[in-house]
Amino acid sequence: MNDEVVIKFIRDDGKIFVIDDTDWGALTINGVDAGSYVIYSEKNGRNDGSVITGKQIPSRDLDFCAEVMDTNNNEVLRWNAISFFNPKYSYKIYITYMGRTRWIEGTVSAFKCPAVYIGKKQKLNVYFFCADPYMNSTDDFGKDIAFQEPRFGFPFMDNPQYGVLVSVFAFSHIVDINYDGDIDSYFKATITFDNNVVNPKIIKDNYFVRIKDSFVQGDTVIIDFENATITKNGQPILNKVDKKSNFTQIKFFPGKNTVSYSADVGENDMHIKLTFYKKYLGV
Repeated sequence: MNDEVVIKFIRDDGKIFVIDDTDWGALTINGVDAGSYVIYSEKNGRNDGSVITGKQIPSRDLDFCAEVMDTNNNEVLRWNAISFFNPKYSYKIYITYMGRTRWIEGTVSAFKCPAVYIGKKQKLNVYFFCADPYMNSTDDFGKDIAFQEPRFGFPFMDNPQYGVLVSVFAFSHIVDINYDGDIDSYFKATITFDNNVVNPKIIKDNYFVRIKDSFVQGDTVIIDFENATITKNGQPILNKVDKKSNFTQIKFFPGKNTVSYSADVGENDMHIKLTFYKKYLGV
């Protein structure tokens, strides 16, 4: 069994604090297994029991307790900790436990680094409020719908008239993605263009987002389905979206997901890369 326990805090100004048995060692970790659940119900008017009216996974609270590994470092490590954990900042918290590493975003809700007998190991307690309760994969996975397939075969054939077929683009316009997260996850689509394209569209299940605009070689479009934003070369173009488009329903569900694309003109001159974090209930 992998017994490594590491907690890494990355503050939004880039500063890092690590609990990994080098300077600080972890004593307790609470709240990283699974969030709490809320079930809404009302009394059944005709039969016994209640009727479930809704379910929710609310925000999550985390707390960590650690102590210094060497009492000779009590002074400097204590002051570093007091300075680092500041409620004015936001933090990405990476937890490695039993061979898995996942991260969550949070804000310091409380911090303690008590003044005790100087000769004893200094301890700290830090508490976080996480508005988004889900743990994230460490990598943002990427999938290019129009990917290149290698085409070298055996025996190797080199045609002097036509050259060698090294690869080919798989212009099926459809890709299946097996998503093994616990919770639905939105994704981003980055579209680049090799030539003129008119009115590109991303399709997921029975929903789509269509951009009513023309694009040329070198243009880049980024569609953020979670925040319902679209940019063209860094500039917002939400006003160019087809009114029948639906952002909120385009996301990955646990299991097999099928995404496709099209355009009125030039659909074979588009490259679409989908990126997303896998979301989990806990570590």
